[in-house]
Amino acid sequence: MKKVIFGAAALLFTGALMAQTLNLPAQSDLKAKDGTNSMDANEVSHLGSNPTIFGGNTGEAIQNGNTNKVQVRQAGTNQSAYSIQSDGLGTGDNRARIWQTGAVLSDSGYRNVADVRQQGTGNQASAYQEGDTNEAVVRQGMKDGGLSTGNKAYINHGTGEQGETNYAMVEQDGLNNTSKTVQQYDNSEARTVQLGDDNMADIRQDAGPNQSAGHSALAEQYGNENATRIRQYGSAKNTAHSMQNGDRNKVNQTQTSNAASGIGNNAVVDQGYGLVPFSASASAIWGSTSSVDNIQNGTFNGSSDDAKALQIQDGSENDALIGQFGDGSGIGNVAEQRQDGDRNGAVIGQNAYGSTTGGDNYARQDQTGDDNMAGIGQNGSDHLAYQRQIGNSNEAYSTQRGSDNHVSTYQGGDGNILETGQRGQNNTILLVQKQEAGFAGHSFKVSQNLPGGSPVGMPNGGNIADVLQLGPSGNFATDGEGCDFQDATDLDMPGGVGSFDIANPCADGTGTGC
Repeated sequence: MKKVIFGAAALLFTGALMAQTLNLPAQSDLKAKDGTNSMDANEVSHLGSNPTIFGGNTGEAIQNGNTNKVQVRQAGTNQSAYSIQSDGLGTGDNRARIWQTGAVLSDSGYRNVADVRQQGTGNQASAYQEGDTNEAVVRQGMKDGGLSTGNKAYINHGTGEQGETNYAMVEQDGLNNTSKTVQQYDNSEARTVQLGDDNMADIRQDAGPNQSAGHSALAEQYGNENATRIRQYGSAKNTAHSMQNGDRNKVNQTQTSNAASGIGNNAVVDQGYGLVPFSASASAIWGSTSSVDNIQNGTFNGSSDDAKALQIQDGSENDALIGQFGDGSGIGNVAEQRQDGDRNGAVIGQNAYGSTTGGDNYARQDQTGDDNMAGIGQNGSDHLAYQRQIGNSNEAYSTQRGSDNHVSTYQGGDGNILETGQRGQNNTILLVQKQEAGFAGHSFKVSQNLPGGSPVGMPNGGNIADVLQLGPSGNFATDGEGCDFQDATDLDMPGGVGSFDIANPCADGTGTGC
């Protein structure tokens, strides 16, 4: 896996990234970068009073003003519903719900389309689609220059574990908005775009059983103090991509699977708007972490300080990638990845394009299993990098460019490989390798100041390297684990929006409805 699965698909931290263009996951043409074209052109023609699909119902509801309510329920196939609630004063407080079901099976609809648009503040919108090949789009604020606040959007695809190849899109502009998307079964796509500050995006996807080819999720947030949570479960290949441009943002992504060989999950976090490719891996774990040195420094002007990212993967054949592009000129970034299984890969890059004087980043990676591979690269000063691998035939690489950096790696098992390098001065390395069964020994390589590199290493030294290797019956009093900075930080991550549903806008408690 280490030399095959991690092919050259990803050009991470190379000149290819300096174009500053974002190559989003291919989820069809209806997803322009900022959500502008969030509805298919051929589906828009089916909305309102112009039905072009035989047998489909259509509907259009337009309301102007404040505190309006609309509910549209459609039973059948090839249906479309369009609702817009506009309010130029920005006070809003409108409610909208679209519920579409039908008879592909006894309890599912097919090829339905829902489009909800709301302007103003304090709006709530929900779309429920039961069945396959449905499309739901909710837009709130609609590029109102940040005047829209406190909106909520909810999309639910599938019922009774039914629902395949559906597409959900939420776009929210402004402040303090909340979005949640839930998709069941398999082969569905979800995308959330939030423009502004203090927003929350939550996507949950369950794949399986049936064909269980997995889901795709993409969350974009442009602003400060935003949070994203993506959870994907099932028996096969899911992809998750969170992208944030701004400061004090947070991401939490979790993937679990029992995938067969070669169909593990992919997870990417991009904080700072620089990580372009959504790749099968990070180019052989970033070229074995750029052959241990050569942490990229260039002209990219991304921004993401005081960002936090956590990715957790359970299963085999997974790959995880975090890129944080702030230079730590404010407060440093925190990245952590955990993988449990075999043949997994994880890579973290921090401050690859930022100032060489930036720093204060923290990166940690934990892998349990065999044939795993991990790499960390940090540019600047006062960084901390920690990697821990438990299992056999694992590889760990790390490289730091700057001063006053610290790296620690622990490997337990047999036949593991460890390599680390530091270009600069006053840096510290701590390596611990412990054999468990003694079938195969470990190996390590340490390089500090790298005087033969290009450019040559920094003058002076003051570096420290501390290496401990133990056999199955080692004579040292301690195995070396736990004597470093591995608990130097605590990730305070978003917990999602919890139980989130939007009440029937026409229910008044009397049973008379609207």
